[in-house]
Amino acid sequence: MNPQGAAILSNPHPRGHIVYPYTDENLVGQAVCLFASAGIRDGEGVILIMTSDHCEPIRLRLQMEGFNVETYERSGQLTCVTTEDLLARFMVDGTLNEDLFRLTISGLIAQARASVNNGNVRVFGEMVSQLRGTNLVATTRLEELWNEVISDHSVSLLCTYALSGLEDHLPQCLIALHSADIEREKSAVS
Repeated sequence: MNPQGAAILSNPHPRGHIVYPYTDENLVGQAVCLFASAGIRDGEGVILIMTSDHCEPIRLRLQMEGFNVETYERSGQLTCVTTEDLLARFMVDGTLNEDLFRLTISGLIAQARASVNNGNVRVFGEMVSQLRGTNLVATTRLEELWNEVISDHSVSLLCTYALSGLEDHLPQCLIALHSADIEREKSAVS
């Protein structure tokens, strides 16, 4: 990863909404681990909303960096939840229930914030990537709701989108909902 992208992930704007479209699972794991580990080191609350396929690899990366994941989870500074479980809480019959989303995410943020002295929280989420394949309208609305959460709760958010096949970029309607694009930063430096 280039220095500009690493700096954005390590020290995101307090109300930043970062997007990282990817095709390489190893690189996305590095990016998420950098984002999370920098937050833990800075004494921030860290919420990781990951697909079940990414939970163990990212947890292992954090452990390899010297973090006792279980200890941070018990303290509340680190929260790991699966995308599938979280989506099930507020997607009702394929429709996004906005009130349930706000309530669920606000609760996670409040718990993380209460566990740290500085009150800062950063969130990583893959829900939008999972939804995008089947429901672009719900994905777009979820990104808009995340922007409201970012503004209301002063959190930093990293979203990742898995790209596949011939797809090499996200639609502009999704990119426009973010304040920083790691891929754009990468190409600007490369």
